[in-house]
Amino acid sequence: MKQFAIIGLSHFGIRVLEELLQHEAEILLIDRDQQVIEEYKDIVAAAYIADVIKEELIQKLVPPTIDAAIVDLGDATEASILVTNYLKKQGVKRIIAKAETDQHGEILDIVGATDVVYPNREAAKRIALPLISSSLFSYFPIGEGMVIAEIQLPDQFLGQTVVEADLRRRHGLNVLAVRHSGGTQFSFISPAYQFSEGDVILAVGSETDVASVPGRTHNERSTTDSALSRAGATGQAGERSPTSRGRSSAGHRSWLQRAVDKFRKGRRLR
Repeated sequence: MKQFAIIGLSHFGIRVLEELLQHEAEILLIDRDQQVIEEYKDIVAAAYIADVIKEELIQKLVPPTIDAAIVDLGDATEASILVTNYLKKQGVKRIIAKAETDQHGEILDIVGATDVVYPNREAAKRIALPLISSSLFSYFPIGEGMVIAEIQLPDQFLGQTVVEADLRRRHGLNVLAVRHSGGTQFSFISPAYQFSEGDVILAVGSETDVASVPGRTHNERSTTDSALSRAGATGQAGERSPTSRGRSSAGHRSWLQRAVDKFRKGRRLR
């Protein structure tokens, strides 16, 4: 049976826990919030209330032979970087850490994370792509820039076979299966299958290719002036509204930015 440690039970950590509980696995939980630990302690192998910023606690509680450790300390970016580094020094082979920003993720990668997850970015992508293409119902990333997607078959391919439609050449899509109109399950098809009205295809392709499938797009602009186009980026009396960037101090730099710069210069994080 595989063993996993979840360090920090913020939103991502809890979702991972809920998924792992659907399978046979030994799960170790560590969080400083007593209420959270009390809620889950009876359904996991072990649960500890601890301040994980202390390296000796990580050494004591997390065995180096564990299959994977998941780090989600919410917006405590400094703490998540330290914990990831502790786990790396402990000898944990797979460390999955949640990043809040690109800079945070870069540091997590440098200090030892084997997998850096960006839940907010990935959620935004899952929303944005179907908004761009009305032909796209849903999709799931499977690699760098590659996705499996449910796509409404464009009308131009109705009555054609898989070979005749040649979606691989025309749109860079590899068709895996089809869900018929009114159906709930996908079925594998042969090259001789003839597409019919209402078919939804399950296909593999790049995000760009999936978004390019013909269909009425939501980014079409009206030829008439909209309120937004009339207003533009101006405020009252036609004056340009100040941006937040303009208000911020040019010399201000976050702790994360300074840390990134240090790593880029080959220094160690202290």
